[in-house]
Amino acid sequence: MPLPRFRPATRDDAEAINALMAAAEVVDRTGEHYSVADVLEELDNPMIDLSHDWVVVEADGRLVAHAQLTPRAPYDGSLKVEIGGTVHPDHRGHGLGSQLVPAMIDRAHDYVRERGADLQPVIAATAPADNTDLADIFERHGMHPHRWNFQMVCDLSRVEGSSDGLPDGYHVSTWDGVDQDEMRLAHNEAFADHPGFVPWSQELWAQWVGETRNSRPALSLVARDHDGRVAAYVQTSEFDAFFEATGVREAYVNKVGTLPDHRRRGLAGALLHVAVRSYRDAGYGRASLDVDSENPTGALGLYESIGFVAEQRWTSYLMRD
Repeated sequence: MPLPRFRPATRDDAEAINALMAAAEVVDRTGEHYSVADVLEELDNPMIDLSHDWVVVEADGRLVAHAQLTPRAPYDGSLKVEIGGTVHPDHRGHGLGSQLVPAMIDRAHDYVRERGADLQPVIAATAPADNTDLADIFERHGMHPHRWNFQMVCDLSRVEGSSDGLPDGYHVSTWDGVDQDEMRLAHNEAFADHPGFVPWSQELWAQWVGETRNSRPALSLVARDHDGRVAAYVQTSEFDAFFEATGVREAYVNKVGTLPDHRRRGLAGALLHVAVRSYRDAGYGRASLDVDSENPTGALGLYESIGFVAEQRWTSYLMRD
């Protein structure tokens, strides 16, 4: 059997990377589905250099594994870099993951050094909590469980009635025409006291929120106070590939937040009630979201009260120098 070939990814690999991830999802059942357009969007991330930060592996004439970096912006003397990727189910158990993980950890350290000798690297990764093989690889290379997240889903066919509306003194609108930088700054303020939070830069926000093809501004909500300032928000995304794979339209609640001066007034819950009913009325079959099990605002209980149930548990791994 010929040895696998490791090389940098290119945009021409988008279709093969997408096929690889689809094959892995059949076995791993992560519920994550991508299209070629989604992969191209990630390959075009301006914060990475494909010649160094995204690796693919070829064997037997096809792409059988890939791994990439997803960096954040420097903050408070550190720079967080997430590593991710997958190995085709037919090629697992042959050491590819054990080669890719340390290679990407090394590249993440280099990435940080290239951006400032005084920056502290924070290397992160996530995996389904039941993936013990990947957990073993991470831990062998110095990455350890740090936090746990739940993927939660809501069956929109069981959502009844209309929303009770927002508390007095607030009004709600969609994100159509919204100032994206206003929302970025509001999100950074809302999460400033959450453990491990790294503020979003303009570049990062544009890549994953403001300019992504998956964002749905008409189904995203912002609550403002009487002075017109952002008090709370829900940002919604949709992945077309999920519908293509399952036949169900899913609204993904990408972001939910309440600014500190407006907490404990039921704003987030009220907005989510409005959101799930708008999803239902727009023809979506289900909604999903991810929540940190140790979220200090008690978000897990809030989501359960609206009708979300935990479907899968993910482990976040971390390495700090």
